[in-house]
Amino acid sequence: MFPTRATGRLRGPTSDQIAEYARRHHLPLDAAGAARMAAIVTGGLAAYDRVDELDAPAVPLRHTRRDPGRPPRAGEDPFNAVVRFCEVQGAADGPLAGRTLAVKDCIAVAGVPTTNGGRRVPYAVPTEDAVVVERLLDAGATITMKTNMEDLALGLGEASFFGAARNPLDERFATGGSSSGSGAAVAAGMVDLALGADEAGSVRIPAAWCGLVGMKATHGLVPSYGLSYMDHTLDHIGPITRTVADNALMLELMAGADWRDPQWVRADPRPGAYGATAGRGIEGMRIGVIAEALEPIGCTADVLEAFAAAQAQLTALGAVVERVSVPLWADAWAIESATIAFGLHAMVTSGGQGVGHLGRIDVEAMAATVAQTRLGANDLPPFLQIMLLTVEHMCDAYLGVHFGKGQNLRLELRRQVAAALAGVDLLITPTTPSVPFELANEALGDDEMAARMGIDAVLNTCALDLTGNPALTLPAGTGAHDLPVGLQLIGRHFEEERIYQAAFAFEAAGDGDGAAAPAATAEAIA
Repeated sequence: MFPTRATGRLRGPTSDQIAEYARRHHLPLDAAGAARMAAIVTGGLAAYDRVDELDAPAVPLRHTRRDPGRPPRAGEDPFNAVVRFCEVQGAADGPLAGRTLAVKDCIAVAGVPTTNGGRRVPYAVPTEDAVVVERLLDAGATITMKTNMEDLALGLGEASFFGAARNPLDERFATGGSSSGSGAAVAAGMVDLALGADEAGSVRIPAAWCGLVGMKATHGLVPSYGLSYMDHTLDHIGPITRTVADNALMLELMAGADWRDPQWVRADPRPGAYGATAGRGIEGMRIGVIAEALEPIGCTADVLEAFAAAQAQLTALGAVVERVSVPLWADAWAIESATIAFGLHAMVTSGGQGVGHLGRIDVEAMAATVAQTRLGANDLPPFLQIMLLTVEHMCDAYLGVHFGKGQNLRLELRRQVAAALAGVDLLITPTTPSVPFELANEALGDDEMAARMGIDAVLNTCALDLTGNPALTLPAGTGAHDLPVGLQLIGRHFEEERIYQAAFAFEAAGDGDGAAAPAATAEAIA
């Protein structure tokens, strides 16, 4: 309990400040009314002073062997996958003992700065681990790096202040975004496992473009506390691995309810025995191909060829493959645009925490976010600046009703995906419509960067963030430039076991190795 304070109490507003606040909310106040209101507001601040005096509940760290580390030195990060090397040791034993873990730099690791892929300072230094970090440390993992990412997770491979991560399979090409460094680190063999975050495809796209396995589980199955949020209804944290078995193991360890989680789920979710589905096969499983996920969204010929081969492989394994329709599928990005922009606007105006949820709030991270936004507004990523200004215009000119329309269409898309799944066990699509794009080798202005922020890569992934369905990508051959093509498996809510059952069978029918790191990589890292 705080002692009695002689100073340091909250300052009340002036009448001029109250007049400005009223103007923002379209409240008519003359000078006398502003003065009266200023006195009333000042008196009401006693409750907020009392909040300052009460003891704030703390979450103790379970794992205290931590070295906050340093940025990479010249030559030790050949694919620009790393923002900071560090070492956080987990439990002495457990299913991940001896395994190394990379954490996307928008997921809190206590004692290690969080950059969110940007240059805005002050960087937050969390005092608590994200729930998923805590759970993987409990299982014995050792965190060895925070990974490069798109600035504030907005981009597809080129939008990090630290420069683009490069694809270990061919460094001329992107790894995809926004979990770009996590994909590169696993594909290069720099770590065993990695964490990414997915709001429109940001786990599955880097995994697909690096020839890896990536899972976006059912919304709410994996707690998001400790993530730099984008929209609580879209935020997902997921594993990126070389094999299906490692992916299933990570999800088992990460999944399940937690009291700190801001994601609202009607019942406490529980992890499944995902790894136990290995070897069950898919004889008789019915799999639906979403017709609108192919030519209608512009899949390239090489991707369609690899996807056809994947369908043939599933058929050879005993599955029944048929076409199904999700009429709104090709419009998913338009629907997400009308919802995520308003969600991001709300996040920015709430210090990055959002409102209307019962999750725990990291107050220090909240304050750092507000400071960064106010002091570094000019350095916000162009895509975010565009969305903030768009929302202001849509609210002023059109009353913001497109958020409501987008939300209603989102619910209809969810119903359509559920209807498509009613007659089959799983749905499949190519993960992305094309293979990775070639990176720019020169500095780009904001206009040029905005022009390169094409949304083609998310056209088969963003729908599942909107609906909350689980979706996993795994390697399914190669396309142009001998770069990987991903196969996306989609299931009903909380039916991750069925997805892993099919993924195990598909992987076993191939080379069974996941994506091998190129031979030159080991020497470069050594």
